[in-house]
Amino acid sequence: MFVSPHADQRDFFYGVNFELSNTTPKFAQTRFGLEIRPIVGVRNADWEFIVNPIVDIGFGKYGQADFAPAVRLARKLDKDLFVGLEYYADFGEIGRFGKISDQQHAVFAVTDFKLGVFDINLGVGYGLTPSSDRFVVKTIFGYAFPAPGGSPDASERAPTGPVNPMSRSAGRLASY
Repeated sequence: MFVSPHADQRDFFYGVNFELSNTTPKFAQTRFGLEIRPIVGVRNADWEFIVNPIVDIGFGKYGQADFAPAVRLARKLDKDLFVGLEYYADFGEIGRFGKISDQQHAVFAVTDFKLGVFDINLGVGYGLTPSSDRFVVKTIFGYAFPAPGGSPDASERAPTGPVNPMSRSAGRLASY
């Protein structure tokens, strides 16, 4: 993940995250994939809004490039406590989007909080199209490794967010 310097302290932040995946045939048409996840976000003392226009690329015979955007709107209730809504989609192959009924679209109610040194994200989602899973429950446990030269006492939010249940590599809505 590459993000703007001191992104956790900025009102406007941006970056990009790359994830390589090795997925079993039960979960994907291709064994290996690459997720390219641009990150664009704005925040103030009470709210954050993050957009990830994600491209999922599958390698091999059945590989293709899919557009799978994610969006997050969250309200800060306390220093390390957020509640919000997240939207995940998979429009299908770039240049050949399927009909809406064949696409995946879901909305999640989420909460993020710290439990000691761990960042926790919990969410309950509902699929909006026939091709989407009707109900999904998701959980992420995150840990921010200390940055070299950084303060060991720093309690910054980890640069992770909720798992995208529709992503080929089950990535995250990247935030910072």
